[in-house]
Amino acid sequence: MEEEGNLEFERAQREGKTYYYPNKWGRGILTSTEEIMGTKGLQALLNMGGLQKYIDNHPPDNMKKDFSFEDVSGLQRATWEMYGPRGARVFAVRAGEATFRNSLAQFKSVAAAAQVAMKVGTLEAKIKLGLEFFAKFFNSVSDQVVGISEDEKHWMWIIKRCPMCWGRKSDDALCYLAVGVLQGAFDWVAPGKKFRIMPTECIGKGDKHGVIKIEREPVE
Repeated sequence: MEEEGNLEFERAQREGKTYYYPNKWGRGILTSTEEIMGTKGLQALLNMGGLQKYIDNHPPDNMKKDFSFEDVSGLQRATWEMYGPRGARVFAVRAGEATFRNSLAQFKSVAAAAQVAMKVGTLEAKIKLGLEFFAKFFNSVSDQVVGISEDEKHWMWIIKRCPMCWGRKSDDALCYLAVGVLQGAFDWVAPGKKFRIMPTECIGKGDKHGVIKIEREPVE
């Protein structure tokens, strides 16, 4: 019996369906990874992941959806193989933070629109609007599907179609690149405050969706 979290991947394989990030996002992930690991480190990672086509050849700087989920997943898988789970989580979070920072520079009009949308009274209201804004942005320009939910103690970033664990299986959560992106976003929305951000469910573990919980109360 197929695990619930793998159903969409299995269906896509049967139907020959491919999902994509925009080239600009793929370029940003590779650039951010290179900033952290260095050029040789990135080249080693691309070789290990079977992604030699990107060595000295990053995707073009445009919004065409052409950086496949297989490529995102392959890069993440190679990071896990090269550094082990603990080291890979650290690198993935750092790469996610750097990717968000680089995206701010690349998507100035989107960042400006987000700031306008978040001109509300309380920090909680600003964060909720920010999460909703970024979820809509993800869903409109990529094939990743995300949603937002909340309870009394958490906001939840729900990944319904995930490139990070696309075709991967694990006993532990794999979506730490998204954790890093969210950490970068929260540093931007609420500078000077730190929030606990933790993946609790993951499609790679067989869960229906990936769920990343963000505690409402900042860390003291």
